[in-house]
Amino acid sequence: MFAQSLLAHVRPLPLFRAAFTASPSSNAAHCRVPVLSQALEALGFETRLEERTREGYSIDLMVLTRDGRSIAVEVDGPSHFLEESRTPTGATQLKRRQLRSFGHALVSLPFWEWEALHDKDPSERRRKQRQYLLTALRQRAPCQRKRAKTDVQ
Repeated sequence: MFAQSLLAHVRPLPLFRAAFTASPSSNAAHCRVPVLSQALEALGFETRLEERTREGYSIDLMVLTRDGRSIAVEVDGPSHFLEESRTPTGATQLKRRQLRSFGHALVSLPFWEWEALHDKDPSERRRKQRQYLLTALRQRAPCQRKRAKTDVQ
């Protein structure tokens, strides 16, 4: 009886609630997804926005390589990191860990790396962005595998 009355006064912790709600900054990160998709398509990759895995996770961008591999790309805006740090939130770490354990090649692109590519000259900016994406796909997706037809719904 005492435990029930005590629990009746417990409110969800603000940090817990914030981990599961979108913030305005997360929308800014998702505005980058079409730009990333266009840059990857200019490099010859096929891309699909907002793919859902068979496990139910939504992937910002699925990159399909010429040799039949699929690489999940997550665009990680400020809401994916603890306040004013470069430490991923628990929810972001869990999603990454689970996707990799399911066998998905995963590349996470943190917002500060993409923002560092800004250049006043549009052609130079596009060149930097394409080089960054190629490097990220090569270096950060070591567990790539052949794409199975059941991988993406």
